[in-house]
Amino acid sequence: MSTYILKKSISGILTKRVITMMYSPKILRPLFLCSLICLLLLLIGPVQAFTADSLSITVAKNGDATATFKFTLDGVIENAIPESMLQEQMVKGLATSSDPPEVLSFDKTGASLYLKNFAVTNDVPTGTEYQTASMDFKKAQIALESSAVSTVISADFSPKITTVTFPDGYSRQLTDSSVLPTLKHTVIDPARANAVPTANVSSLGAIKISSSPERVQVYIDSAYAGESPGTFSEITPGQHEVMLEADGYLPLTKTVTVNSGETTMVLESLGLAETPTKKSGAPGVGTVIAVLALAGCGMAILRRK
Repeated sequence: MSTYILKKSISGILTKRVITMMYSPKILRPLFLCSLICLLLLLIGPVQAFTADSLSITVAKNGDATATFKFTLDGVIENAIPESMLQEQMVKGLATSSDPPEVLSFDKTGASLYLKNFAVTNDVPTGTEYQTASMDFKKAQIALESSAVSTVISADFSPKITTVTFPDGYSRQLTDSSVLPTLKHTVIDPARANAVPTANVSSLGAIKISSSPERVQVYIDSAYAGESPGTFSEITPGQHEVMLEADGYLPLTKTVTVNSGETTMVLESLGLAETPTKKSGAPGVGTVIAVLALAGCGMAILRRK
């Protein structure tokens, strides 16, 4: 009987010590702080996790292309985006035809892809004209925002620098653009060019465009021409549609008339686009203050113990 009482007493003492250790402030404080940080991350909103640095596209003679996509993953939540999901959304964002891009290599810093039928080729009197497909980088961003990880991470799929290089080495470059527009370029065949009579350049005109802000994307008759300010020459006389676009501004379209041997001036200011409204799920200042107040009360209780 005395042995049973002794065992029961020892068991009770051990159980009490375990419970005391479990509720010890030394253990509760780190757990409480960790839980608080996680709660704040969920309330404050998504954390930037993926940033597109550059996209370099090299067009082959047959119109196919290879693309090198460089990006940065945030060090704190580098593993928050599953690699398979990131690769899937990137392929969606860079798709330019019915044939999806073929991933040649992929890691945590970049990817290499093969883009079939990226450019349409047409024979012209002086050589081969290439017309590239357009890309909307927002497609990949929207797909990620609809995924399960959108509440804690966000991504910017718009490259800081986008470069397209044609078979003859000529390249076009865009900066901080969410869309890669259709580009046209003719690769000159010297043998065929020499056989074509020289065009009467004096019969053509030009359009000189200045805008506010600067570095606005310029489209002439729906074809990308470059950025403003700039003078765009070899324009056939007649009426042409000029469209100006820039991120954060409303697009502007106007019709201009080009005369033979003259330069038509275009000076326009773009209006600011409406600021996106705050998402209903994002917490206000009051919510954050309430969470911090709750944290202070919790710490005070723990100290008393």
